[in-house]
Amino acid sequence: MATYNRLGNYLLANELASDPVGKVHRGLMLTNGRLERHLLVRTFSDELVEAGIAGQLEQIRRAAEEVSTLRGFAQDYRTEGGRTPHVACNYIPGRSLAQMLAKTRQEQIPFGVDHALSVLQGLAQSIVQLHDKGLSHGLLGTHSVWVSFEGATHILDAPYASAMLALLPKCPHLNAAMGHALTFRKASPLQRDLQALGAILYEMLTLEKLPSAEFQMAALDKATLKAAQDESPIPTEILGLLRGMLGLDKVFESPNLFLAELERVLYDGDYSPTTFNMAFFMHTLFREENEQDGQLMKADRMADLSSFVEKEAVREPVFEATHYPAPANTKTKYVYMAVAGAVLAGVLGLTGFFVSKMRKQAAQLALAQKEKDEISAKLAELNNQEQQLQAKQSEAEKTMKDAKATAEEKRLAKAQLEETKRKQEEMSRQKAEIQQRAEVASQKTQTIAQTAPVAKAPDAAPQPVAQAPVPAPIANPAQAPAQLPAQLPKSIQAAQTPAPAAAQPAAPEMPDTPPTITRRTMPVAPRIANKAFLPADLRNSEIRVSVRVFVDAQGRPLKVSIEKGVDGPFGFNDAAKQAAYDSAYSPATRGGKPVNGSMVVDYNFGKPR
Repeated sequence: MATYNRLGNYLLANELASDPVGKVHRGLMLTNGRLERHLLVRTFSDELVEAGIAGQLEQIRRAAEEVSTLRGFAQDYRTEGGRTPHVACNYIPGRSLAQMLAKTRQEQIPFGVDHALSVLQGLAQSIVQLHDKGLSHGLLGTHSVWVSFEGATHILDAPYASAMLALLPKCPHLNAAMGHALTFRKASPLQRDLQALGAILYEMLTLEKLPSAEFQMAALDKATLKAAQDESPIPTEILGLLRGMLGLDKVFESPNLFLAELERVLYDGDYSPTTFNMAFFMHTLFREENEQDGQLMKADRMADLSSFVEKEAVREPVFEATHYPAPANTKTKYVYMAVAGAVLAGVLGLTGFFVSKMRKQAAQLALAQKEKDEISAKLAELNNQEQQLQAKQSEAEKTMKDAKATAEEKRLAKAQLEETKRKQEEMSRQKAEIQQRAEVASQKTQTIAQTAPVAKAPDAAPQPVAQAPVPAPIANPAQAPAQLPAQLPKSIQAAQTPAPAAAQPAAPEMPDTPPTITRRTMPVAPRIANKAFLPADLRNSEIRVSVRVFVDAQGRPLKVSIEKGVDGPFGFNDAAKQAAYDSAYSPATRGGKPVNGSMVVDYNFGKPR
C-alpha cells in the first residue's frame, strides 16, 4: 500500500529520482478528497534551501511562463514556498537521463548510436527554441533531462536552472557535483549550452564523463562506442559535430547553424534516431519500474484520501427538526418506491459498468493493434536497410576481387566490409529485439480479443433467443419490487450483447498507398570535362540514378539515399539527391491516415556531354 506525505497543496507518493539538486516525486493533486491528477514534484536539497531557493520563486515563476509554450519542456509548472519550497509540473511517466545511463552501465545493455542521437535531437530542438526566445539554460546536465517511457525527451529544470546558477557560490556540494558543466561558464550563453549538450552526447556514446578542457581533444581521439559495447571509434561525422559543440574545432555562431549541422549528420548518415527505437529501449530497460508506476497510480485512484483533506475551523450550525408520523399507507408507498428506486439504480449502474468495460477493452485493443502496426513498419524499414547493406557488401567484395583495383581502393573496400559487418550485427540485434516485442504485442492482442466481446467476430450466425414474456402493467406500486428483479438479467444481457454486425453497413476499407510526387524537380546534369574518365559502360549510354526518398506524414522529404547510382566523383548521385530534396510530395497513407513512408524515384541524365 502506498504511503503519502502532505507537501503544500500536494501529496507526495514514491520517489522517482534523486540527484544533486534534490528529489523528484510522484505527486497527487486532490479536489474534495479525490485524486484530480498526478504531477511530478521537484523538492530541493537542504543546501539549496539554506542558500535561499525560496527567495527565487518569483523568478522561477516568470521563467516557467516563458517555457510553457515550447515543446520539449514539461507543462503547467506550479511553485510553492514555505519551509520546503518545491516546483510541480505535469506528470510524465519516465526516468531521468542520469538514471538511464546508470542502469545501462549496471545492466550492461548496449546503448546504440541511434539512441544517443534520438536524445540529442530532442534536446537540441528544445535548446534552440529556448535561445530563439532570448533565454538560455546555463546548467544543463543528465539530471536535467527526463526521458519518457515513450521515448520523448523533456528538460525539467529549465524554469529554475538560472536560479540555481545564481546560488551555486553558496552550495559547495552542488558546485562539486556539477563538475565539467561549470567549466563552460566563461563562454557565451549559447556556447555554454552547446558545450553542456556536447558533454551529454560524449557520456551517452562512451558512458564516461567528459574530462576537463585540456584533455578533451585527446579523449575524443581515443574515444570508442563503449555505450554500444563496441570498440569502434566514434563515427567521423558525429565526432566533427561533437568537436563543434565543445568548441574544439569550430564554433556554431547561431542556434540555426548548429541545428543545420545536426540535421545533416542525422539524415546523411546511416542512422535512424526515432522515438520508436528509444521507446523500445526504455521499455526494455525500465520494464519493472514502468509496471510498478502504473500499479501505484491505479492504487492512488482507489485509495481513500479523505483523511488528507485539511479540516476547516468553522463548523456549520446544527438545527433540530421536528418529525411528524406519516400515515401508514403513505409510509408503505414510500418504502416500495425507495426499494424500486434502489433496484433501478443498481440496473443502471451495472449497465454503465459493462458499457464502460467494453469501451476500455476496445481502446486497449486499438492501442495494441497500433503497436503491432508500428513494429511491422520498423521491421520493413530494417529489411530495407539490410538490403542496402547487402548491396554495399557485394560492391566492396567485387572491388576486393578486382585485379585492376588499386591498393587504396582495396583498403577502402576492406574498411567498407568491416563497417558493413558491424552494422549488420547491430541490425540483427535490433531485429531480434523487435521480433520479441512483436510476439509480446501479438499475445497481448489475443488476450484482449478473448476478453473483449466487442473485439470478437461471431464464428456462426447467432442462435435465436427465446424472448421473455412481457410483464403486465403494474396496477399497484406495491408490486414493483417483486417484478423489477425479474427484469435485471435481461438488462444486463442487453448491456453485454453487441449489436449484430449486419445491422450496420461495413465501412469501406481504405487501401494503403505509398508517397507520391506532387511537384517533380528535374536534376541538373553535371558536365564531364573528359568522358574518358567515365566507366566504359557509361561513355555512350544514358546515365540513370535511382534514389529512395523517405517522406514523413506531412509530406516532407526527410532523407534521400542512393539505390542505384554512378560510382565515382562525377556528381550524378549528388545531383539526383538534390533534385529529390527539392521536389514536393504527398505522404503515404495507412487506413486513410497519413504516415511515414518511402518511394523510389528514377532520374535519367541522358548521354554524358
